[in-house]
Amino acid sequence: MAAGGDWASLPSVVLEDIFSKLSPKDRIRASSTCHKWREFLFLPQFWPVITFNMSYKSRPRSRFFSSKCAKFVKEVTIEFNSTRCSQVWDCTRLLELLSRNGQLECVSLRPSNCYIDGGDGSLESFLESLRLVVKRNRRLLHLSLGCTEILLNNSKEVLSLLVKHHAPYLQSLHLASVKEDSGSYNLPFNRLDNISAFSNLRSLSMDYDFLTPHLMASLAHRPHTSLSLQCLSIHVHRAGQQQPTEAMWKELMEASPNLELTLNLVHSIEGVQMLLDILKPSMPLTHYRQYFCGDISVAALNIISNHYRSTLRSLTIVEAIEIQPINYNNYDTEDPFVMLAWRCTRLEVLKLIGVSVDQKDLVAIARLRSGLRELMVPSCCVFWSEEDEDYYDEDEALLDLQYKVSESLGRRWHLLPEFSVPPAVFFRNADADNAYMSELLEDQTWRMFS
Repeated sequence: MAAGGDWASLPSVVLEDIFSKLSPKDRIRASSTCHKWREFLFLPQFWPVITFNMSYKSRPRSRFFSSKCAKFVKEVTIEFNSTRCSQVWDCTRLLELLSRNGQLECVSLRPSNCYIDGGDGSLESFLESLRLVVKRNRRLLHLSLGCTEILLNNSKEVLSLLVKHHAPYLQSLHLASVKEDSGSYNLPFNRLDNISAFSNLRSLSMDYDFLTPHLMASLAHRPHTSLSLQCLSIHVHRAGQQQPTEAMWKELMEASPNLELTLNLVHSIEGVQMLLDILKPSMPLTHYRQYFCGDISVAALNIISNHYRSTLRSLTIVEAIEIQPINYNNYDTEDPFVMLAWRCTRLEVLKLIGVSVDQKDLVAIARLRSGLRELMVPSCCVFWSEEDEDYYDEDEALLDLQYKVSESLGRRWHLLPEFSVPPAVFFRNADADNAYMSELLEDQTWRMFS
């Protein structure tokens, strides 16, 4: 072999061993040796996880990998622009290919927007391909519908198929949606009561509309052989139903003592108004986020800082700036965000965009919670009170503020520049989805549970 250099004549078992010892980049380089070596690049064990991006630039790559790997890949994420017909159809075709796999375990849809607009007939084709994926695969562990309201509204058959074929295996199910008009929508017919069939469910996301006392009881009284729920993500749109009580949350926490709860409010003024009724002391609130709700409840923020001192890890508020940032009234009491930083000992992330923040309070937050991993405030949302008239130059004042906060955090810190703020914060007609979709979809990624 040394004399002839016939690399293609190496036994398959030797080639497989060679490729198994290479990094992904080195495998690609090695595959250029010859046709036989190129075939070994696509052994199933080398491609268990693939992200398919349907954008114009990535489309050829995704089509190539789907032709090679769709039949054996185990974990799939599909990123697509849900407002583009061509990408919706590409996603549909990929799902149809994946339905022939049989070994697929995880499916995550990551649309660009909370709605799908693929043209005539596209939705039914999309749904049919998704149903085939669920029906034909043997052991699904994870399914995410990508926060899309229309998929949730048409998910009854998908849920029935999950119960029928994957009830003992499913560990992660994400049905939560985003509604651009949270004040007016019809509830789908499926009430999610069959979620209790998933005995090994560890992570669940859903709309608050479905969090009924019956469902709370189902989650709290699963069979003793079931694994405990670890992550629960709730999207609040409106709160007109019978609310889960404090006793129900206590019962759920007894069954799932390590449960972490995320509350997301998107375009939901009613959700903000009803927060005092929604929040219960025994809720294990870990992450609180609100996007474009048009108001801030200081009373609810005070409850959050009081009740969730040992659980809260992040708080995000992103609001539109009409004429100026939201100037909340704390009625001559301590600033709610300063109190949050003082009381919540596990707080790691604080993002305040579209909210008016006094520069003194920002310095206090950094001093009280120096372990903040992320403190995000735009320069346009910082204000100086009349007492701070020593500053005659705005740039000088901002530099001084950044120095003080950096000193407290023990690292270099900068105010968020305006060009990094989501356009929807400044412009009413801008697409708001890019301000929150990536973060909401991050909640719905597949995670291995111990």
